[in-house]
Amino acid sequence: MRDRGLTRWQRGLGELGILSGWWAWIPISVLILFYVGWFSTESLRMYATYEYPPFDLAIYDQGLWLLSHFHVPFDTIMGRNLFGDHSVFILYLVAPLYRLVPEPQGILILQAVVLGATALPIFAIARKMTGSVVIATTIGTTYLLNPAVQQANLEQFHPESLQVLIFALAIYAAIESRMWLLGVTVALTLLTKEDAAIVVIPLGIWFAVRRQRLAGLVIVGAATGYALVVNELVIPALLGGPSLYTGRIPFGGVSGFLATLVRRPTQVWDFVRSQGRPFYLWQMGVSVGWGFLLAPEFALLALLVLLENILSVDPYMHQIIYHYSMRAVPALAIAVAWAISRQRRRSVRYVVTATTFVCALWSCILWGLAPFSLHPEPIETAAASQITPALGYLEQVIPANASVSALDYWDSHLDHRTHIYVWPAPFIPSNWGLPSNATATLPPAQSVTYLVLPTHLSPAQNADVFARIKADYRVLRQADDITLYERIK
Repeated sequence: MRDRGLTRWQRGLGELGILSGWWAWIPISVLILFYVGWFSTESLRMYATYEYPPFDLAIYDQGLWLLSHFHVPFDTIMGRNLFGDHSVFILYLVAPLYRLVPEPQGILILQAVVLGATALPIFAIARKMTGSVVIATTIGTTYLLNPAVQQANLEQFHPESLQVLIFALAIYAAIESRMWLLGVTVALTLLTKEDAAIVVIPLGIWFAVRRQRLAGLVIVGAATGYALVVNELVIPALLGGPSLYTGRIPFGGVSGFLATLVRRPTQVWDFVRSQGRPFYLWQMGVSVGWGFLLAPEFALLALLVLLENILSVDPYMHQIIYHYSMRAVPALAIAVAWAISRQRRRSVRYVVTATTFVCALWSCILWGLAPFSLHPEPIETAAASQITPALGYLEQVIPANASVSALDYWDSHLDHRTHIYVWPAPFIPSNWGLPSNATATLPPAQSVTYLVLPTHLSPAQNADVFARIKADYRVLRQADDITLYERIK
């Protein structure tokens, strides 16, 4: 997409070679290397010291291990098919890489790399829009400073991180009308999650209006059709029931929400104002300086993501410390570049660019996880563990592929097996299977051979469940405050 004409200042820079040459990529590449280095190091440190919050990292670690070893992807961490929980079919493409690097550290580094590398297409788009390497570098830096991206980077591992890079490339392909690249990136984006259509559909509409009508409508139709098939057919078939996440829409679902909006709009307004939702919107906007408001065309690509997060009854979805917000950031950053390119006066471009950078830096200091942020570690982490050598010692005793139930923070270190459970599952169905399994002991409980538990279980750690089954196990090994139990009957 071309600007309506470069200013004399920009043409002068072009004559000096400022607008061309491989060297223009050096500053943003250096910043990306710093980003990837810092967040890879932090990810590895948190994993090594057992600071990652439980569950999601273990889900995808076991899931990728199952896929890479050609097992049925029934994830025993959560008690359901990996693709019934979320349609993350993109993981089939990650599985071969995981076979080469079969450890959670590999996907943590992959996440840092793809999130950092997203600044490259953002830089390329901003450079084309504005004709300025300086502005493009600033926009790329704004993305890297974004607290929603940084927080998601250290919130375990989520396939949506792959969507961030792929969708940024899709925007680039749409702007450049590179049809093969656009088709591939749109298809890959849809494979990252069952609700990925909420970013693809707006892009298809934009492409239909600004580039090729028929191709844009095909993108919209394909995204809509894929979303319907996955959500209405594939996921229910794999789960044996509806998706566990359909209840996130308020007032009883889509129809209930629309009926409430028509009949009792003040109730919807009160809902939107609750649980810090306005502050969440403020954070998302101020982290890119609100510059996109000057020309919000590309900001509309992020609209459905923000609406989904704002309207969800799940409080995690409207907090930037969780991964639900990161996929809106590339569109917002590109929207700022577009808004800057629409300003004819050089002084206005300077002001918007400077404001964007200052707001991004300020947001990173307040809410990000950079070395200079006020709180450079995620909120939801455990205290640094002193039991690393102890658990490492006990890991070596457990036979390969033995059935194990372990405390949640330890599962991602033990989950390269077909049967691994988050204690107290499967002895009670806590965080396992479908909600209908509310109280019953699950059949796999009879096959759990090893327990890895704190030596002194607290009531919050389900000491009562252990007391019920204690007679079936003996102490095999003990290290510090961890005990490895082996089934004897």
